Amino acid sequence: MRRKIYLFAPLLVIIGLISGCNGSSKTTSDSVNIPLPENIESVNIQDRKYYIAKPEKNFSPQKSYKLLLAFHGSGQSAQDMLGLAKLEANSNNYLVVYPQSKVEEWNEGCDCNKPHRLGINDLGFVENVVKDIKENYNIIDDELYAVGFSQGALFTQNLMCNSQLKFKAIASIAAPMSQQLSESCQIDNDTNYLLVQGEADTVLPYQGKPSGNFALIGSEQAIDLIAKQNNIENAPEVTQKELISKHTYQNEFHINQLVAIAGAGHRWSFDGFDTSKEVLNFFDSVSTKKLEPNSSLYRVTDNNGVKDIHVRSMGLEHSGPAVILLSGFNKNYHADSAWFSLLQPLIAKNHRVHVIERLGNGFSTFSDTPSYTAFAPLLDKTLTMLDEQAIVMVSFASSNILAQAWKDLPDSKTSSTLKGMLWIDPDIFLPHSIAHYQDWPVSLYRQIEDRLIPHLEAGGWTERSRGKLVLERAEHEQLISDEYINDMDWTYYDLISQQRLNIDKQITRAKEVINYHDDLVIMKTAEISSDTPISIIDTDFETADIENAETSEEAAKLTKWQQEGTQWSKLISERSNGQYIFLDNSAHMVVFEHPKPIIDAIKALMNE
Repeated sequence: MRRKIYLFAPLLVIIGLISGCNGSSKTTSDSVNIPLPENIESVNIQDRKYYIAKPEKNFSPQKSYKLLLAFHGSGQSAQDMLGLAKLEANSNNYLVVYPQSKVEEWNEGCDCNKPHRLGINDLGFVENVVKDIKENYNIIDDELYAVGFSQGALFTQNLMCNSQLKFKAIASIAAPMSQQLSESCQIDNDTNYLLVQGEADTVLPYQGKPSGNFALIGSEQAIDLIAKQNNIENAPEVTQKELISKHTYQNEFHINQLVAIAGAGHRWSFDGFDTSKEVLNFFDSVSTKKLEPNSSLYRVTDNNGVKDIHVRSMGLEHSGPAVILLSGFNKNYHADSAWFSLLQPLIAKNHRVHVIERLGNGFSTFSDTPSYTAFAPLLDKTLTMLDEQAIVMVSFASSNILAQAWKDLPDSKTSSTLKGMLWIDPDIFLPHSIAHYQDWPVSLYRQIEDRLIPHLEAGGWTERSRGKLVLERAEHEQLISDEYINDMDWTYYDLISQQRLNIDKQITRAKEVINYHDDLVIMKTAEISSDTPISIIDTDFETADIENAETSEEAAKLTKWQQEGTQWSKLISERSNGQYIFLDNSAHMVVFEHPKPIIDAIKALMNE
């Protein structure tokens, strides 16, 4: 039975040299009784204990987190490891769990120490801890990590070799590998792995310890063996920078690396190498959810099960109404939060602002049936979790379908918070325009869906997509004026846009295009109410398409689409008491070219 306890407990603030198997421990400072910080919880599970450290900032039980297990050394405690590593202070994306060994050390797999002789099942204990955490917190699928120090590092190798758990990555600090485990290790789940050790370590020697009941192989031999067990057959790349050398084994799927610190002893961190940060950097580098500091995953449920929704939030220090950003298609039918890499930081200077990603976009969960209208109930649930009391919803391009579908929900929990909407180059819900949107490539994708999806699954469009990303980036660089060049977050832009090369993102894009047809059918009969202001920014981006049309018939269709859009946009904005804002000589990606009119329109809606 699981029981939480909150105690005054010792936190060891200085950790000395810790021995390996069958050894003793030494500390350079006595423990001091102080209360556990508010973000640290002590948990009893059967006859064992672990501590869970929640992110120090913006923790929410409604968010989803990666799970990181951190194992103490011989003679240490879980609290000692907590005070030593402080992993939770370096990232808001992990729940960090510090398990406590039953005796003074872990059953590390060498079959040579006290917990082995006592028959202590530490592997089973860890599995129970993970199960317990998953029953009480939202843990992101396939995002399980482990790190250990000293004898705890040897135990992490046992986890990699013998646990039923599947780890995304494991790190071992200040330990090579036991001779016994090296001879029996069989890794079933290929794992990313990091080994960090000082070359002058005399407690668990870097060069190994060839004889005795507790023999060790050297760290260089260990990383070579582990890499081969992880099916990395490539020879290592060895690099040297000052006192730090790296032996990197890598294939298409995984990376195993030894970081050796010249002249360093048995320590957690080293001069010029902050282990806590470096371990998290390594874990983040191999993660499929490369969440940056402003990003969170909110867990919601629908008829198809549990989903994680990616939300990027900025400007949380501000009061007043919040801005919600929804992204729609560009000419390549890409639609994710990369489009707001300039606009969001600018809005965040004065307002809270959240970008909400649809399923299959950004880091949101994949869906077999992605569409604007299908996402509307999940948007409502996500807004409920954000708990904003007043919002202005900004929709770029075709995402006004999502905004309208959300507002039309009969059981919405959040529509009452809406102060106004801003539609930027929106889809036009009139017959001619809808027919235009449903034409190529939507019609083509629908015709060849049974062949298109397998082609994408086989990687048939990956290089094609890569080329489009290069062209898009170059186009957007040209659109951003010198006034805003320092506000543009290219790091985030590249992080999100490069996700589009993943096969699941390519499939999402194709299925969203296919389902776009039915989204538009629904919008044919949508009644756009006038009870909330809708401002519309209308550009003349269609002019370039008209000028480049191959036939006069095609030019006439595009001209009608442009004229119909202008008339409809004026009607909607005037009828709802919003603004109609026309931008001539403008590109469709106005979010990069003209952020100021967008921000001004948002401010006007907030003042309604």
